[in-house]
Amino acid sequence: MYPVGVIAFGRLRLEPCRGLERHYLDMLRPYARLELTELAEGKGDPARQLREEAERLRPKLKAVACPVLLTPEGKLRDSEGLAKWLGERMDRGESLAFVIGSSHGFDPGFKAEVKEQLSLSPLTFPHELSRVMLLEQLYRAFTILRGKDYHK
Repeated sequence: MYPVGVIAFGRLRLEPCRGLERHYLDMLRPYARLELTELAEGKGDPARQLREEAERLRPKLKAVACPVLLTPEGKLRDSEGLAKWLGERMDRGESLAFVIGSSHGFDPGFKAEVKEQLSLSPLTFPHELSRVMLLEQLYRAFTILRGKDYHK
């Protein structure tokens, strides 16, 4: 089973999103060993908050071969493209961790350190929906790689 990390700042507060998260985590179980880590958002001045969040993230990503930040400027991929990209990392045995930033995003210096960045859409979504959308797209990518009927 392929290990995939998802690190997210903030908790899911809306019950419908928590339900969808449980749903996709259950659906991903046959495909991946998914580890979900929630980190508290920093407080106070946004620039200081982002620096502090980056300092807490660095040690969590140290052992990850391929950290991926979800950013508006990140690479846009369609579902097949994400599956292909994921399959290539799996073939190389790279560990993956997808990171969803806080409400202010990521510290610019930290962002510059992380090569892989993914955009879910050019539209802006609440973090809670972005988290569910990431899980759904990971599920979709795994089903594409396995030739399942889910993806249409």
